[in-house]
Amino acid sequence: MKFDKETFIGIGLCLILMLAWPTISRKLGWEAPLEEENSAPAEVTPAPAPAPAAAAAAPAVVPSAKAAAEEIKNHADCTISNGSLELTVAPGSGAVREIKFLNYLHNDREGNIAFAGNRLFALEIPGAILTGVSEPVIKDESLQLARTISINSSKLQITQIISLKEKYIINCRYIIANLSSGTVNITGAVIHGGAIAPWHTLSGDKIRTMSHRLDILTADGDHEDIAGDEDDDDYYDVQGEELLWASVSNKYFCSVLKRSDGKTFQLHLPSPRATVTDSSDKEYNIISAGAKIPAMVIAPGSSCELDFASLNGPKDGELLTAFIPEGNEVMHLAWGPLNYLARFLMWILNLLYALCGSYGVSIIILTLLVRSAFYPITARGNESMRKMQKVQPLFKELKEKYKDDPQLLNQKMTELYRKEGINPLAGCLPILLQIPIFFALYAMLDNAVALRHVSFLWCKNLAAADTVFSIPLGFTLPLLNIDAIPVNPLVLMMTLLMVIQQRMTPMAADPAQKKMMAMMPVVMLLFLYDLPSGLTLYWTISNLFSIIQLWLQKRRNRDRQGSDAGKTK
Repeated sequence: MKFDKETFIGIGLCLILMLAWPTISRKLGWEAPLEEENSAPAEVTPAPAPAPAAAAAAPAVVPSAKAAAEEIKNHADCTISNGSLELTVAPGSGAVREIKFLNYLHNDREGNIAFAGNRLFALEIPGAILTGVSEPVIKDESLQLARTISINSSKLQITQIISLKEKYIINCRYIIANLSSGTVNITGAVIHGGAIAPWHTLSGDKIRTMSHRLDILTADGDHEDIAGDEDDDDYYDVQGEELLWASVSNKYFCSVLKRSDGKTFQLHLPSPRATVTDSSDKEYNIISAGAKIPAMVIAPGSSCELDFASLNGPKDGELLTAFIPEGNEVMHLAWGPLNYLARFLMWILNLLYALCGSYGVSIIILTLLVRSAFYPITARGNESMRKMQKVQPLFKELKEKYKDDPQLLNQKMTELYRKEGINPLAGCLPILLQIPIFFALYAMLDNAVALRHVSFLWCKNLAAADTVFSIPLGFTLPLLNIDAIPVNPLVLMMTLLMVIQQRMTPMAADPAQKKMMAMMPVVMLLFLYDLPSGLTLYWTISNLFSIIQLWLQKRRNRDRQGSDAGKTK
């Protein structure tokens, strides 16, 4: 195919746009900043402290006496682990201050991913003053804490048991005993949920899409979700209903809170929201979802119990659906109906992994399954395009002959279509049918935490580009901060196969269409060059499948033509 002056100008403009695209998209807020490979963990900025007048009205469990303060200092943070999670708990408040994920590493593979600055399971009672903390008791994978508080002239003992009996599930039981001679009324108490920041601020990963959401399921079974960057008016508007669970999540991980006894609760959203700053000094909200506790009346010498559980870990469909009803709603793989399709494809990918033990091989098999399912439709589309190409000279004659009579021209073209057995839409139908599958596969592979830090062939991480080395430029491009060109073999192979596929695909002889199709691989190469290798692996295998299918069809057509020629003799 001939590359004329306009083609080279177009390629040049695409190259310039490709280099500038990351900066443009970040400036417009279309994607999160790309973190450096060795980026340090993001800086967390706690929510501003309330003014003194507000502090008096806000619920808090705080030490007010020197003796209590000294007692708290003598009790350092406690740590418990179950092999998947490591919790750091503050005995004075009962808050899980940090959740460390032992099986997931930072992007530089040094240090574990962690939810820091957490207040999970911190119980706040309005007007309470912390008066004492007992020695924590650690046994196996559980931690027992005991502390005393005073409310006016009443004295309460709070026994809190935090346990890690399952992989990513943290259970917490509160036993609140009345040590006073009078009845104690507790109103306005809240239990904090887990807090979560955008994924790239936790891990340092380079990401193309960012999901950061609050999800709730009401007692009536209605699911609602809201983006973490919504304005306060919209963000806090979801409070007030009775809920079965509440979840906060980012691209890969989630923190879900529910009552272990199946009872409902009302949502508590801390205000103002804490923030986190990434390596580009861009600020994001940290979102957290807790529970408001109904009023409690505790008689002298009596106690009441509260049981909560929180799932903190990767967004895994099986884990979520086993933990909460409608758990798949937390996945957020794609938009609208495509979300259901993406979940189904995720299920197939995990099933294939269970059978073969390799996510790379599983992606290849999944690609072949999808393309095989569309083989008959694609074959008919290719055949229709071949027939269209064959009758192009006749089309030109008709256009020239009836150029002054469009109505008659359309009639003659329709007769020609009917005579040659051509369906004009047949060539487009396979593409239209495969678009939803492609977008669902793209979303599924882009959001599959299971692919992160998983190697396949030369790819070190199926959730990142398969860069094998970089070619230094010897200078840094201004504004773009690029001083080297990475070499990503899979996307180069994908582009080469795309060019071969185009040359084999029958198409109309329209010069404008040919030029546009010739530009397509170049545009795809430039815009998708840093695509995660799991996605480029899928696309590469898909292109290879198309080439083989076209070759088989052309061979069958040649054999058929040879057979027909023999019969005519």
